[in-house]
Amino acid sequence: MQRRARFVLLAVLLCAPPALAQSSAELERVLSAALDETGVPGLRAAIRLPDGRVVTGAVGVADKQTGQPLDDLIGMPGGSTGKTFVAALTMLLVEDGTLSLRDHASKWIGDRDWFDRLPNADEIRIHHLLSHSSGIGDYPATMRFNMAMVSRAVRSGSAYFEPEELIRFGLDRKPYHEPGDGYVYTDIGYLLLGLIIEQASGDEYYTLLEERILDPHGLSRVRAQRESVLQDIATGYSGRGSTIKKDGRMKFDPRSEWTGGGLVTTPTMLVEFMAALGEGRIVSPDSFRRMVELGWQNPEHPAFHYGLGLFVDNHGETLSHGGLWPGFRSHMVYDVPTGIAVAIQTNRDNRVDLEGLSARVAEVASAEMAARIRAAM
Repeated sequence: MQRRARFVLLAVLLCAPPALAQSSAELERVLSAALDETGVPGLRAAIRLPDGRVVTGAVGVADKQTGQPLDDLIGMPGGSTGKTFVAALTMLLVEDGTLSLRDHASKWIGDRDWFDRLPNADEIRIHHLLSHSSGIGDYPATMRFNMAMVSRAVRSGSAYFEPEELIRFGLDRKPYHEPGDGYVYTDIGYLLLGLIIEQASGDEYYTLLEERILDPHGLSRVRAQRESVLQDIATGYSGRGSTIKKDGRMKFDPRSEWTGGGLVTTPTMLVEFMAALGEGRIVSPDSFRRMVELGWQNPEHPAFHYGLGLFVDNHGETLSHGGLWPGFRSHMVYDVPTGIAVAIQTNRDNRVDLEGLSARVAEVASAEMAARIRAAM
């Protein structure tokens, strides 16, 4: 198995304090073992310690054809990890008084010609959309979407959908439950949030995200998926080979994801974001508390629920989110008691148990955090 550590790591090892250098070497060993076990092209991870230091590691390749080594700098689509960014931005608008979590969606987008055909249309509030408790289903589960995607991909080589097109795949359907009375994970809910954010703020979502979160917190390698061909990214792989065509396009145009995810990122950027969120540097401590505490909670599983843009485990001690995009997978975790953040990415869209691997990665820094991650699995 071809395996190369990124060259920046050498500089880190030469000049870092001994404990940090030892952690970097141990992280490389954990990732190398996982690479051999799974056979994925590449794996990379970052650990952010409470004092702000970041340990990184990368093994394998960014592109199997060229043999380009994987490093922490090249981008990967982060999939649904972008939902946590959407939730954080929404909370900033709540703090500003622009939005309220109890606003009905109809207040902001009720004039759209399709709105009344949404399940539970008149009862959905913003906090229901953030916590996937609106009762709305998701578009990938519909036959109409899958047929349209195949048709567009065959016709033009890549399937692009406007947000409102994807929302329409969820219209005229029976709700899964009353708003606030259950949980069904749905990108449609987050696309609705994107429309609400833009309507309420008067700004384009990506511009607002850059101005309010990315730029102020130094998240310079988090990039909006604004183009059909994403620049400076690793090659993603699925069971059928590369998910990126020779011209750089993908079967599912990355612009389509928008506020369902819609961000190219790296493990270092993900841990820096999660730490800034958990430490109260992005949203206020009260807003962060609401992100953790709100959301439908199953009385049969009181230790786990989906909050506002966060999977919440261990009664609020472990916060995480995963992400899937064709050819790529991501997972990020923030441990509240220790203040440690972990993120992992691979350029293969299956084969790897990223939650399990996140526990192994966390063990490099904290056995306590690793135990909590395992308890949540």
